[in-house]
Amino acid sequence: MSSSLLIFDTHPIQYRAPVFRELIKKLPGTEVVFFNSRFDGKKWWFQEVDKIPKQAFGLPLEVGYPNRTLETQNLSFIAKVRTVHQVLGREKPQAVLLYGYYQVEHWILRVLCAQRKIPLIFVGETFDWRGSLFRKRLKQVLVNYFFKKVSSFIAIGKRTSDYYRQWGVSPSKITSAKYCTDPAPFILSESEAGNSRAEVRKNLGIPSDAFLLLFVGRLFDRKRPQDLLEIHLSLQKQAPVHTVFVGNGELSEELQSKATGIPNLHFVGFKNQNEIKSFYYAADLLVVPSEFETWGLVVNEAFSCQLPALVTDQCGVAGDLVLSGQTGDIYPVGDLQAATEKITQLLKDRSIAKRWGMNARALVLKNYQPEQFANSILKAFERATLVEA
Repeated sequence: MSSSLLIFDTHPIQYRAPVFRELIKKLPGTEVVFFNSRFDGKKWWFQEVDKIPKQAFGLPLEVGYPNRTLETQNLSFIAKVRTVHQVLGREKPQAVLLYGYYQVEHWILRVLCAQRKIPLIFVGETFDWRGSLFRKRLKQVLVNYFFKKVSSFIAIGKRTSDYYRQWGVSPSKITSAKYCTDPAPFILSESEAGNSRAEVRKNLGIPSDAFLLLFVGRLFDRKRPQDLLEIHLSLQKQAPVHTVFVGNGELSEELQSKATGIPNLHFVGFKNQNEIKSFYYAADLLVVPSEFETWGLVVNEAFSCQLPALVTDQCGVAGDLVLSGQTGDIYPVGDLQAATEKITQLLKDRSIAKRWGMNARALVLKNYQPEQFANSILKAFERATLVEA
């Protein structure tokens, strides 16, 4: 049996499934293999495991493309090696694509693909060198080793492309891509959008003419939701701005405790993909105050709903999808005064946010579609197999 491309991923992920569906149309013989047997909503970042309750996104994540599970998550190291080795031997792929290098399985694939001379395609989601000096030195050794046998790299944005180059990766090996969600489920007609906006505001007791800020994400330190709480408090001196926090996490109780007595704050908990769009349409500005985001796919979702975004300069979308003065704005992480001043300008002229929102949707629909990311994978595949031929 021979497969064109094997894609090894950690588990079914809501924003990758639409890409895989598009890819199978373009590259028959592609099979997606997941390491984890099921998605339990917990396995986010390796350092954030078990810090949020179980979540269900309400989407068919394993439908529309060939896939199966290897269930390696509970196997011993030797058993993991044996399982992956058997898959590669049975499938005989022309190339293998994997996301990241942070799991044991990634490193097993790196070694086995090198041994079998199978071209390896890498999709990374980072652009920083954070951590202690020891961690940086260790990372330098390990990543250099890992990247030496990668045939083709896919960059999810400009910063990731620059990151690859910092490691000495030749530009000829890098395929640019536009990181995406599927915008289709988020698109509502003008009347539907108006009704959705009105319903959410009515349920939360938010006036129709109030300016509404929105936070969407896990309530962790890295996301800095407390910054938006402080921004909200500062804005109350100027206008009765409302802020909605969508999400849950280890800071949930602390934030709600701090919010006691502060007017116009709303905590609504986790909302799945079918529910969240109503909040995007109800809001006037998405705020992403994160200390670090490899990208920030909530911005893609918000833009699909014609909602502009204010993000920190440590978000991957900054400068790629979020363009200052066009689809949103950017501020230095932790600079709450700068963020407050930028929002104040929007309060003075509501037409700015509306114009940004229209530009945001147009940009997503033009350049950030699953089909386009699938085309980037196909291009990387062609590069990788051509090099090895």
